[in-house]
Amino acid sequence: MNKVFGKISDFSYFRDEGSRMVVCYGRENVDGTDATWYEVYLPKTQHNSISFEIVKKAIIADINLRTDKKILSGFVWEGINVWLSTENQFNFKAAYDLAIQTQGQSLPVTFKVGEDSEGLPVYHTFTSMEDFTNFYTQAIAFVNQCLVEGWQEKDSIDFDVYQELFPEQVNQEGPVL
Repeated sequence: MNKVFGKISDFSYFRDEGSRMVVCYGRENVDGTDATWYEVYLPKTQHNSISFEIVKKAIIADINLRTDKKILSGFVWEGINVWLSTENQFNFKAAYDLAIQTQGQSLPVTFKVGEDSEGLPVYHTFTSMEDFTNFYTQAIAFVNQCLVEGWQEKDSIDFDVYQELFPEQVNQEGPVL
């Protein structure tokens, strides 16, 4: 995946670059002559032939990857870039659920919530339900917003364009171009 800034006239939904095939999607015009878009690279060693299904799967996988990356490292809470790995999300939820069930008796609880600009760990101790609820609800809202944006982006792709570019011809070996 690569985000590209270029001339609108340079945008093409698909191009063959010899050793790889490049699928482009998500063009957004910046002004009258420039735009941004995403490119997905399909090495020919993996794809001797290309089909609509391969293109669609590649675009959806690319959007999912960008969504996951945003969830993982895009949440900022009180100036701290919080790492929302699946494991951290689970740990935050388990501790929050326990705090709710015990009416805050399980507090304080300390988490490594991120790293500073020098790569040193940043810890935060949640001492009150108010503080923990603030953090947890913002984290969950962030994850949900990222998911919604990913779904909306996938829903906005006009896959008909790619189906026209890659009309499938089925033979004994499956779809090919």
